[in-house]
Amino acid sequence: MKQHDLLIFGGAANTGWHLVQHARHQGLRVACMVRAGRDTSALTAAGVTILQGDAFNLIDCQNAIAAAAAPLLISLLGGKNAEGRRVDDIGNLNAIDAAQQSHPCRFVLLTSLGCDEQWSRLSPAAQAALGQALQAKTRAEQHLRRSQLDWLIVRPGGLTHQAATGQYVIEDDTTAAQDSCDYLPRADAAQALLALALCSNNSRKIITVLGKK
Repeated sequence: MKQHDLLIFGGAANTGWHLVQHARHQGLRVACMVRAGRDTSALTAAGVTILQGDAFNLIDCQNAIAAAAAPLLISLLGGKNAEGRRVDDIGNLNAIDAAQQSHPCRFVLLTSLGCDEQWSRLSPAAQAALGQALQAKTRAEQHLRRSQLDWLIVRPGGLTHQAATGQYVIEDDTTAAQDSCDYLPRADAAQALLALALCSNNSRKIITVLGKK
């Protein structure tokens, strides 16, 4: 029996926190898997179910998915832990594998502009600065694409902490972005992410989200 509408990996801060707020504003029942020791007071106040777990641990991911019993999973995992291990690939691979072993669900992965075939779109400076992270995110994308899940990959442009504009531009394999820029506020990226995740017409697609000029 469905207990939640949405399980988020990486919802405690930044774009994930904006996603939580958008989802709760729409009345969705949200659960988040959060590492031990992380401040969850804001999530609890927002009415989110906290499921303690570490994405570097496959069993923790399996337990969180089972406890949430949600038809929609969204992962925004990124960055390094204290030992320098990248959760961009290891954590996302665990979440994807756990999802495949669980009940039927939709898996939405947030990565970044510049992953995989988009590498050449980045400037040399951006490639030098973001190369390791984008390679890790690309490995996660490729793993998800090989899975049997109902998946969606969303690649936002550069994310800023500027105030939300409520506008963004969508680009996919059939539509080229017009009047766009490569940066957008995290709140706008989260709004686009949720809208795309809830749309059933974009299964097994890669969609880029850019800022509006």
